[in-house]
Amino acid sequence: MSHTILICDDDTHIRCILAAKLRTAGCIVLEARDGEEGFTAALAHRPALILTDYQMPGTDGLAMALRLATDPLTAAIPLIMLTARGHSVDDETRAKTSIRALIDKPFSAKQVLDQVQRLLSQVATKDAPHADAA
Repeated sequence: MSHTILICDDDTHIRCILAAKLRTAGCIVLEARDGEEGFTAALAHRPALILTDYQMPGTDGLAMALRLATDPLTAAIPLIMLTARGHSVDDETRAKTSIRALIDKPFSAKQVLDQVQRLLSQVATKDAPHADAA
């Protein structure tokens, strides 16, 4: 799995654990500490997928997701949102963004990696040329 993944979380420990797991799986990992850094990194690198925390100081993950959705260069990048129990994203807001999954904290790195692989395979399948296209 050689994809670029952006991890956007203000918790250094979470970023390090997820980055190590993703690098072991063969991913290129970018890191950001808040939604503003995440948005800038997403524009500059256009990762295959973004893992973001919901709650961060400054620009939070939801605000970043909404902002990414308004830019044609980043609107289609799938997001996995990491949330504290009790936080959710309503269907209307999810429809306006590319949030494809919510994972409650605490979570296991394996659980996140499984979700990343599932979403990346869906994107690859969607982007693959169809056999009847010529």
